[in-house]
Amino acid sequence: TLQTVMIAHGLAVIREKIFHEHCDAEHCAILAVYHDAGEVFTGDMPTPVKYFTEDLHDKYKEIEDKARRRLLETLPDELKDTYRPYILDMENDPLWPLAKAADTLSAYLKCAEEIQAGNSEFEEAFRTTENKLKNLHLKEVDWFLEHFAGSFALTLDEMNRI
Repeated sequence: TLQTVMIAHGLAVIREKIFHEHCDAEHCAILAVYHDAGEVFTGDMPTPVKYFTEDLHDKYKEIEDKARRRLLETLPDELKDTYRPYILDMENDPLWPLAKAADTLSAYLKCAEEIQAGNSEFEEAFRTTENKLKNLHLKEVDWFLEHFAGSFALTLDEMNRI
């Protein structure tokens, strides 16, 4: 989603500007653009289903890999080298953890939004996602949560008063 891309870009900017470590924010954003590209063939599987058992998770990763390979094969040969790093080889990219963290942050914010709207069905997913974020041990994610996460719960009126 667009939110995932924007968060990935933001995490990279945080790394560069707050923690003073060189980081290509645009490249990180592009990784996030394609982070679920294989789903063009598989559709989106709900996270609880993906992780229901270790065997199921392994099978799903195998399916995702085949879908990404199939997607790359649909491209003209002249374009494959350009897209390969984003569709197939992204997990080897040093910025991949930020792009994946952005996806998790987006899910976390969605859960928070649902809970605020009174949907208690998202409480367990919220706690699980929150723990997953903490276990990433990424200072950029921690900084984002501390400085930005709360603002996602603001109403339009509250934002306009800032």
